[in-house]
Amino acid sequence: MAKKKLSEYRAKRDFTKTAEPSGTAAVRPAKHPRYVIQKHAATRLHYDFRLEFDGVFKSWAVTRGPSVDPKDKRLAVEVEDHPLDYGDFEGTIPKGQYGGGTVMLWDRGFWTPLGNESAQEQLRKGELKFVLAGEKLKGSWVLVKMKGDRFGGKRNNWLLIKHKDEGAHAGDADKILSLDRSVASNRTMDQIAAGEGRGPEPFILRGRRAKRPDAVWNSNKASDDSDPEPAPAPRKALKRIPVRKMAKTRTKKAADKASGADTVLGIAISNPGKELWPSATASAVTKLDLVHYLDTVGDWMLPHIKGRPCSVIRAPDGIDGERFFQRHAMRGMSSEIDLVRISGDREPYIEVNSVKGLIALGQIASLEFHPWNCAPFEPDTPGRLVFDLDPAPDVEFSNVVRAANELRERLEKVGLVPFCKTTGGKGIHVVTPLKTRRGDGVGWDDAKMFAGALCQQMAQDSPDAYLIKMTKKLRKGRIFLDYFRNDRMATAVAPLSPRARPGATVSMPLTWAQTKQGLDPKRFTIQTAPALLKKSSAWEGYSESERPLKSAIKKLLGS
Repeated sequence: MAKKKLSEYRAKRDFTKTAEPSGTAAVRPAKHPRYVIQKHAATRLHYDFRLEFDGVFKSWAVTRGPSVDPKDKRLAVEVEDHPLDYGDFEGTIPKGQYGGGTVMLWDRGFWTPLGNESAQEQLRKGELKFVLAGEKLKGSWVLVKMKGDRFGGKRNNWLLIKHKDEGAHAGDADKILSLDRSVASNRTMDQIAAGEGRGPEPFILRGRRAKRPDAVWNSNKASDDSDPEPAPAPRKALKRIPVRKMAKTRTKKAADKASGADTVLGIAISNPGKELWPSATASAVTKLDLVHYLDTVGDWMLPHIKGRPCSVIRAPDGIDGERFFQRHAMRGMSSEIDLVRISGDREPYIEVNSVKGLIALGQIASLEFHPWNCAPFEPDTPGRLVFDLDPAPDVEFSNVVRAANELRERLEKVGLVPFCKTTGGKGIHVVTPLKTRRGDGVGWDDAKMFAGALCQQMAQDSPDAYLIKMTKKLRKGRIFLDYFRNDRMATAVAPLSPRARPGATVSMPLTWAQTKQGLDPKRFTIQTAPALLKKSSAWEGYSESERPLKSAIKKLLGS
């Protein structure tokens, strides 16, 4: 039951890039249900209030923190259920990951419902009364679901209210928040962010050893001193098992004929005027604009994402709101989106095998598309190599262009055919398609080894210009040659995918003639890319340019 409740939690997190608890750790039994409150300095500072309930933490984001003044009602936005082992986390979520920011264990203890009705029945009715016995919060409280949300509102908004008892303090609304040290480590938020002091003592998990004080949920580019080499995954063969295939529908012409102005390929677009990219120097880009863009470029994108698990970055409230990374299916996801199970993971992955699937993902505000780099429908086989040229902030883009052309020459020298695209940001991707040959013994370990060796040669030849370690303190004035995308289950942004960044830029495919001094990656946006693509010959002959990696490895090692 708990696993089903955690499907949304897991769908929002990429566990190949983050060490967040997944709900598999051994939890210490307790006579009474537990609660934790985590102070969370994310995009907006808030307090995550979590009640142990049927094997998970029912969770609310209390925007201004709890108040001990009964007259002061605090907004509590219900969020996805969290695993119980989450209740012992204190540390930092890297910027760019879902909920990025510093997390403190602000309070914890036990709770019990009040009244004759069960907690389940009270929650169903939208009014849960309970007692807290914590280190900071004590006495009785109530969570009341706001009337506008009791009958199908889009957000599950509640109010957290203190009852009048000995723990209440009228007029001292925020005084309790001045008790601003961790109950698990006695650290401040600044100390936690710096990884200083003692580690947090566990409350939920078995064992009583303190956790490391510098706990960080690492992404591939998170900590300054993190090891760029991710932990090796078990090397059992990956198998693809279709879970749900998109139902056949009417033709586009028939669907459009039966549709209204806010329907694309027969898919109704809710809140079409929602600004996903608010206006800055250019006009705003709405959800309907995004969907029309995906419809226009979808046939071009499809060969590069079809048959591969595809993670997305969603921003339901636009790029200025909360964003989250999703690779697994979530409850209520449109049947137009294909699902596939990969051996070793019980949760099905998203797979985009049609333009209509792109549209369905656009409808739920999927702003970025990050497919695996495997061969189509063969997750255990390398289908392409992707080299991410990621410059330090002080490096001119002209140097990135120069690096892309140098990498092109090195790849051509070993018999591979490289292609180029902007990333939608400050970097460039160089991509080379691989010929799939069963039985040649070349797998993901070989692909990563080859990519790393090639980049190492390039960095050794020009150490002042390039490096292959992501350590930020070494990056100044240099370009990080990121080859770590060439591994099983690693992703890279798809060509023509939008980016959740100001300006609504896209990852634009280029010809090598375009990859020259004066290139401006910011000119490729959702508004401009479709017309530019019509005039471009970029990536022509891509599928015919596949070359065997085995031959390239021999040439590289022999050079």
